[in-house]
Amino acid sequence: MLKTLLIVVGGLVAVVVLFVIWRIYATIAGGNRAYKARLAAIEPITKALAEGRSPSDADVLRFARDRVTRQVLFEVLRDAGNIDLFPSELRTWPLLAEADLVAWLCHPNELQAPPDEIELTATLPAPGAPATHYFLFRYKKNPPHWAAKDGWMAGVAGPYDLTKDPEPYAPGTFSRFEAYDSRTPEEHVAIHHRLVIERKGGEVEAQ
Repeated sequence: MLKTLLIVVGGLVAVVVLFVIWRIYATIAGGNRAYKARLAAIEPITKALAEGRSPSDADVLRFARDRVTRQVLFEVLRDAGNIDLFPSELRTWPLLAEADLVAWLCHPNELQAPPDEIELTATLPAPGAPATHYFLFRYKKNPPHWAAKDGWMAGVAGPYDLTKDPEPYAPGTFSRFEAYDSRTPEEHVAIHHRLVIERKGGEVEAQ
């Protein structure tokens, strides 16, 4: 009897472990696929850089204006040592924070697509770390996307150190797909910070 019980328990543990491994793999693989899709979208930029040419100003401006390609364009130009080509009028904290959140939403495990509409609604200090700030957005999808029925949802990008040069990366950019009007802006940021950053050990430095 005890032996049978141990076998059953062992089997359940193995199933749980395999499920966790699969979820980690699926998350990483999905993120890679989403990134490669955004990278492929800016091929005129990557091709020009690979050939030792400067990309056209029109292409750079087009991809910088697009909230879906803004983050990957920033990264490609930065890594190529050409970040000065990124339009200065679009290299602002609000726009790069928006790009950060949109990239997160595009992950296959999340919204799976960019929002059809997105608006910055507030900039608030991180709880317990007022030197860093969050950008709170509301966003929504149109039918026939599965999230269209949820209307305006809240998404948070950050925390960022706004005294530094703007970059579209932060350790806690995230959305709980919660109705925007279900909480005040301060409550959205507070619960987000508690569930995401504090669970990571309290690291709030912008990455």
